[in-house]
Amino acid sequence: MSLALADDLERQVQHWLGSARGCLDAESFASKAAWQSVEQAVGLPVRTQLARTVDDLIRVGRAAEAAVRAARTDPTLLPVAQAAVERFRRRYLQVETTLDFFGQAVNTRTSTRLTSTMTTLDRLAQQSIEASLGQVGIVVPPVLTYIGEGLGASIIRVGIRLWAPGTVNPVAAIKIVRHNLFRPTSLFHETGHQVAHLTGWNDALRGALGRALADDPALRAMWEPWSSEITADVYAFTLTGYASVAALHDVVADSRTILRWPLGDPHPVGWLRVLLGVAMCRAAYGSGPWDRLEEAVVTANPLSRADESTAPLLRRSHERMDRIARTCLTTPVPGFGGRPVTAVVDPGRVSPRALGELERATGPALWTSPHWRRTEGIRIVALAGLREAEHAERAAEWVQRAETWFTDTSRAA
Repeated sequence: MSLALADDLERQVQHWLGSARGCLDAESFASKAAWQSVEQAVGLPVRTQLARTVDDLIRVGRAAEAAVRAARTDPTLLPVAQAAVERFRRRYLQVETTLDFFGQAVNTRTSTRLTSTMTTLDRLAQQSIEASLGQVGIVVPPVLTYIGEGLGASIIRVGIRLWAPGTVNPVAAIKIVRHNLFRPTSLFHETGHQVAHLTGWNDALRGALGRALADDPALRAMWEPWSSEITADVYAFTLTGYASVAALHDVVADSRTILRWPLGDPHPVGWLRVLLGVAMCRAAYGSGPWDRLEEAVVTANPLSRADESTAPLLRRSHERMDRIARTCLTTPVPGFGGRPVTAVVDPGRVSPRALGELERATGPALWTSPHWRRTEGIRIVALAGLREAEHAERAAEWVQRAETWFTDTSRAA
């Protein structure tokens, strides 16, 4: 019996070792062209980390192999060998999950058009983090964007431990959903998560919201846990203005869910998220097209449709929204030297007036010049989103203009 078990363990360990060695080739998970489409500053740390992870896996496999060989001469070691093989098998599956994640992310660049789009998104994301962290001496991490399913974007922050033990994410990996590829204000929500994590902003805002709502304990308990998602919304707003608010509304504008408050959800109730964005626009820019959005949201989603236990909280929140918005825009952030985010990333640069001045000063070249793509890419996203949102009758034209700007490889640089 002991010989049969040793033979079976030998067979198993050789199977998993063979599979592990196959993981050494990064092209087993993504095509050569896909890897080449990722800029070196992003692709190199990813491939280096993955190679190190596979090397560690193979070392675990060799240790299991040695344990099996030892058990052949000393059957009392068979339980140790069996445990080693099972440990190797589990490690292999964890590593495979890690490799599959990055392989699938890189492989979403399946065409020349998508490669142009994703490369532009990588650079915009990097620039959006640089806009704040670059001013305060915090290292700006590389960013890898990829296409995923669903309504909303997401991020795996740099430095987060991945599925394989000992494997740390070397880049900020951001999922962009297809419907927002060419209106990627959600990209800056996700980079906002990275910035907030590195600057202590989340805790700072949580405390500020608590103080602002101290006279209403129920509202305080409602808003404080949302701080980490609110900071990300604020960051997207400072970079892209009203475009971020209109795009957010498109994501949450489902009458079945916009008034719901799911237990444990870190995101504010969708109705409140949009109205907070409107209030931030009003605080930064005064009156504008966001006022009509507020009217539309309130008209389409009357509080009579909300759960009776939630409706009073939503109503009181709406009444205090201007104060909440000011708190979000003026909270001192430790990592910004005690300054608010608006002192580091000025939302005035993406006001309707500022974007109109950019449009007039650059003319048609804004949409064709590699120079403007490099230097004003984020504001171009903000402008396209603003025009799409404020002129419904011309929205299709602006949707197409943004898509052309992202996908025309002759204009990439």
